[in-house]
Amino acid sequence: MSASHDKAGGLPPAAVESFWLETARSMARESVNSIEEAAKQVIAIASVAQTVYFAAISFSRLRMVIGRLAPMEQIIVALALISPLVCWVFALYFAIRVFKPEMYRTDLSSADRAEEMHYRVVAYKHQQLQRAYWFLVLGFIPLLVNVMLSFFVV
Repeated sequence: MSASHDKAGGLPPAAVESFWLETARSMARESVNSIEEAAKQVIAIASVAQTVYFAAISFSRLRMVIGRLAPMEQIIVALALISPLVCWVFALYFAIRVFKPEMYRTDLSSADRAEEMHYRVVAYKHQQLQRAYWFLVLGFIPLLVNVMLSFFVV
C-alpha cells in the first residue's frame, strides 16, 4: 500500500487528487465571497466599537476633568480620546473598499488572463481587508490605554 493511499484513509490516489482539485476549485470560487463576508464583520465590529465608545465618553466625567487641565494637556487628552475613533474610521474605509467596484480588463477567451484577473481581484480585496483588520486592532490599543488612564485621572 502506498503512502498517499494510507493518508487518504483507504481512498485510491486518483480519488484523493480529485478531492483536492475540487476543494481548490471551490476555494477559488468562494474566495471573493469569503473576503467580502469578513469585511462585513469588520464593518459591524468597528461600528459597534464606535457606538460603545461614544456612549462611554458621553456618560463619563471627562468634561470636569478636562476643564481642570492646562490647555496643552487638554489637547493631548483630546487627541488620546479621538485616536481609537480615527483608527476605526480607517478600518471602515478599508473594509468598504473591499466592496468598491473596480474595472478589470480581461480576455474571456483566455484562461490564463481570466485566472490572472481573478488573482488581481482577490489580491486587491485581501489587501484592503488586511488594512481594515490592522486599523481595527490598532484602535483597541489606545482604547485600552485610555481606559487604564481613566482609572488614575478620574
